[in-house]
Amino acid sequence: MSKSMNDITQKFDHRIKSPEPHIVSLLAEIDGIRGEFKSGLRMTPQAITSLKRSVLITSTGASTRIEGAKLTDEEVEKIMQGLAISKFSDRDLQEVQGYLEVLQNVFDSFPTLPLRESVITSLHNQLLKYSHKDDRHRGGYKKKENTVGVLGPDGKVAKIMFETTPAFLTAKEMQELVHWTMDAFEKNRFHPLLLIANFVVEFLKIHAFEDGNGRLSRVLTNLLLLRSGYQFVQYVSHEQIVERRKDEYYWALRKSQETFNTDHDTIVPWLNFFLSVIKEQATKALSYLQDEKVEDTLSPKQLEVWKYLSSVGEAAPGDIAKATGVVGVTVSQALERLIGLKLVKRIGRGRGTRYMKLQNLSG
Repeated sequence: MSKSMNDITQKFDHRIKSPEPHIVSLLAEIDGIRGEFKSGLRMTPQAITSLKRSVLITSTGASTRIEGAKLTDEEVEKIMQGLAISKFSDRDLQEVQGYLEVLQNVFDSFPTLPLRESVITSLHNQLLKYSHKDDRHRGGYKKKENTVGVLGPDGKVAKIMFETTPAFLTAKEMQELVHWTMDAFEKNRFHPLLLIANFVVEFLKIHAFEDGNGRLSRVLTNLLLLRSGYQFVQYVSHEQIVERRKDEYYWALRKSQETFNTDHDTIVPWLNFFLSVIKEQATKALSYLQDEKVEDTLSPKQLEVWKYLSSVGEAAPGDIAKATGVVGVTVSQALERLIGLKLVKRIGRGRGTRYMKLQNLSG
């Protein structure tokens, strides 16, 4: 290992090797919620598709607004449907279209998108695909210096937060960051959420590209969470949570990054914020499952069967088929599904088998 890589290993290891007790507790809570979510996920393909579509819209709207775009979620949805919006700048439309497509790509293809520099630059290229002003530099590391600032109401930088990595060191620092993170993932050296948090805060400190770093950091957050088994990110938008807590987001970044290259290098402020966002995201996803209406988890035919049983309380399969017009084999499949959901129980056996409703149709 080179001296430079050895120094990076010592620095990054030091940041996350001995997390404070409350961080350990947060990690355990998130993993517990993730387990509950995975075991409770029983939505129909139609419901899953609908929910993922909703998250694509809210994530795109939030992530681009954090960076100064002005489109609402409703307007983002119109863009997704291919409907033109003329009252906003071309820039807003370009950013939204790029984010929609790159996030869709991550949701669909994350198993085939490992953490590599080539993947990062490819995602950056996709992100700025429609942005004409970025034609020269998209997909390539910065050639000139940039800074991180907070935008004012006019969309201009109102306050410089911290200086980023000089352009001539960017390729080297990105190579080191990706190498260390990949190696730590492969060897299971640290909890995956600690690795993701360190990657994101360091990526934002480097600010490897001339534009799109903030948006790309959130795309990469989704990618790394999905590759680490946190599937709930497709059902609740973390970008929306960050947008709502934007002041905290910038504060946590600044408080951590201003310690970099000092004797008291720490990412604890960022870790606290990042993990609290993931916990909120996981909790919302779980509550969605718990509060979800039965209608959202059933196919149309299953719903017909359930509604009939709800109205009569108890019935034989033949009676259900006759009353609903649903064919017998589909009635049987629907009843098995309803039993699995603990909404219905079987009474008796053979020809005398009947099915009884256990609970009301409610959220």
